[in-house]
Amino acid sequence: MKHILQTYLEQEIWVLIRDKWYFATVIGVWDDLLWFKHRTYNKDTEEDTLWEMVVKISEVIAIDKVKSVMSRKPDVFIARLLETDAGTSNHPQEHEK
Repeated sequence: MKHILQTYLEQEIWVLIRDKWYFATVIGVWDDLLWFKHRTYNKDTEEDTLWEMVVKISEVIAIDKVKSVMSRKPDVFIARLLETDAGTSNHPQEHEK
């Protein structure tokens, strides 16, 4: 597991530690320790908090490479959907003649 985690340095992956998934950026892997940062979302304040954690590699159950991530905030989510649609749409824009 240590070798696999080292290949994801400075990359975002999902990490299952004990019984909880973390969306993590791997900062370092040393000896038997994994150092990573992750965010938690507070529904009441709609704010993210950045955490750094160090855990024993033996506590890592699984990892999953991330393909894409969308924001939980509706305005950001809709804006990204519109960007995606504009980039893939073959419909002529209204200002074009």
